[in-house]
Amino acid sequence: MGTISANDKLISLLYVGASVLFLASLLDLLPVKAEKVNDSDFNFVAAGDWGCGHEALNTFSMMKSMKPELYLGLGDYSYENSIDCWANIVNSVGESFKIALGNHDTQGQLLKAYMDKFKLEKQYYSFNYHNAHFIALSTQLDKGGEIEQMKFLKSDLMITKANKNIDWTIVFFHIPFYSADESYTTNMRRTYHPVFDKFGVDLVLQGHSHNYQRSYPLIYNDVRHSEPIISDKEQFQYEDPDGPIFVIVGTGGESIKHLNNKYFLAKTYEGYGCINVEIAGKSMNVEYYSDSNNPIDKFSITKNHYDSKREDLNSDMQRIEYYQSSK
Repeated sequence: MGTISANDKLISLLYVGASVLFLASLLDLLPVKAEKVNDSDFNFVAAGDWGCGHEALNTFSMMKSMKPELYLGLGDYSYENSIDCWANIVNSVGESFKIALGNHDTQGQLLKAYMDKFKLEKQYYSFNYHNAHFIALSTQLDKGGEIEQMKFLKSDLMITKANKNIDWTIVFFHIPFYSADESYTTNMRRTYHPVFDKFGVDLVLQGHSHNYQRSYPLIYNDVRHSEPIISDKEQFQYEDPDGPIFVIVGTGGESIKHLNNKYFLAKTYEGYGCINVEIAGKSMNVEYYSDSNNPIDKFSITKNHYDSKREDLNSDMQRIEYYQSSK
């Protein structure tokens, strides 16, 4: 066998080096899953007040086209003596559909049917999904049930606030706290809105009013309960605002009702549709789409990387008190 000359070795090394550089450049161009796929990136959709007609079918079809990972129901589904007609519409997405119960859902045998289908032990519950925490509340409880629900809420929000992996807190229920139609508001706002403020709830989704309403970020008003305080009069882009943004999406398909604007509302719309919420790390983008899939409203919330609002939750006595009272 012949010996390899120094020149041949040099050429070989140069060739290998060039090949390595070429492969490295290709890797730079290829998507790296660990960087491209952010575990906190996802989207969910929401609507309430459905019925079982053509408009409800159209709303759900539009929701599916948005390819969400979660579907939120904001109450009042079949409007019939059975849940079957509405359940047949949404069955295809299985357990990715989460519900809050409305006044039309808790009558007679309907309550048990909904709770059995969605495997609920109580009318209120919560869950984490990526970097977001979701809380479903009931506006249909008696006094005793509401006391237990509030205990649950305080304990749940305290645990959530201490969880550094959670950036967003979204609450959803049926009858709204604030609405262009005052007859559609619930007195729960007197006790619940201050708790939302304290623990930094970001977004509150509601139904019952058959239209779309989106508020500015609102702080509870201790003096005039029905007149919340606007913390930020920006229309579309919010940076870590004080107080949650309240959104009514009672536009799933049952009917549409006229509304008059209120000072605390940034946008209203009379027409069927749903919202699509996209969460990417510490950014949230919310869009409302009409039943013809046209964008009607859009707003965004951006969180600071350092959450200065995070409560000091190191008091073991507080933790024990809230946790035990929720049992």
